[in-house]
Amino acid sequence: MSQEFMLAGETPSPELVAAWLALDELRAEQVPMWAADWLVAGYDGVALAELAGLSGRDTREVRDLLPAALVEAGVRPLSSKGAALKVAFDHIAYLHVSGRARWAWVVNQVVEVVSGAGYVEEAFGQPLAQLYGVDDEMSEPWSRSDEELAGVVRQACLDQIAGAGPSA
Repeated sequence: MSQEFMLAGETPSPELVAAWLALDELRAEQVPMWAADWLVAGYDGVALAELAGLSGRDTREVRDLLPAALVEAGVRPLSSKGAALKVAFDHIAYLHVSGRARWAWVVNQVVEVVSGAGYVEEAFGQPLAQLYGVDDEMSEPWSRSDEELAGVVRQACLDQIAGAGPSA
């Protein structure tokens, strides 16, 4: 998984960054700019301000400061890989349901998240994980229609947002 499931120009929430950190998928060089955006949004704290002042070139320094900055932003460390996966899947589902991401993009992101997480069991415990493998169907003559696939994706996203799966 990567931060490709952010829309261009968006700043991820501190919770989403905590999920990427827990899943070892964080591009630390971008974190200082996000920290600056969080300060503007009203979060506050010494570690957060220090993080926002970094260039991002020293990714070790960024990673060292990030946990304290996340706590200052009100985000506790995620308790498990399953909890981090839920945050990532919830974000993807929200982007689709809010009309900001197409169904095919959602399917591709689910595949990326599941494979990036090493196909762990926790990844498959989420409603959105039922979309894993749908990428094999897309544009194939034997597959369901695009409208049917879009419906399946929408329902999986709604189930994900509703919390129909375990949060681990």
